[in-house]
Amino acid sequence: MATLEDSFLADLDELSENEAELDENHGDVGKEEEDVDMDMADLETLNYDDLDSVSKLQKTQRYDDIMHKVEEALGKDSDDHEYKLIVDCNKLSVDIEDEIVIVHNFIKEKYKLRFQELESLVHHPIDYACVVKKIGNETDLTLVDFAGLDLTPAIIMAISVTASTTKGSALPEDV
Repeated sequence: MATLEDSFLADLDELSENEAELDENHGDVGKEEEDVDMDMADLETLNYDDLDSVSKLQKTQRYDDIMHKVEEALGKDSDDHEYKLIVDCNKLSVDIEDEIVIVHNFIKEKYKLRFQELESLVHHPIDYACVVKKIGNETDLTLVDFAGLDLTPAIIMAISVTASTTKGSALPEDV
């Protein structure tokens, strides 16, 4: 019976062999790593004036390629490419999470002029974006219908009460 250490080493060797095989079969692996490095550099110089300059992932060729492979794999039954596809999807999942954080920060930066306390009331990035979309520039939150949002009644009440006591400024139309 192999020890735990032997088992880990065998798994590590298998991963190294799989990566080497993937590198041989797919010469664009280095390019993907290069794209990630470039994207990290882009994060430092983001232009927070335009959502299109912040949200870039869906416009990349890598995103399109992986999503196309997923659609193809759903129609086929092949074990050969499943591992590579799972690895690619996991990497894409991380990139999606990163972009959610970037877009969330963008929205918070723009909307804090209107309702600064909102980010302390709604913590989840997607819920925050949905609430911002519902409220918009509305000053009377009794007119805002929060139905369909995944918020507890307590959070909705806190938003309403806080908004009634807060004086934010209306956002310009272009924001």
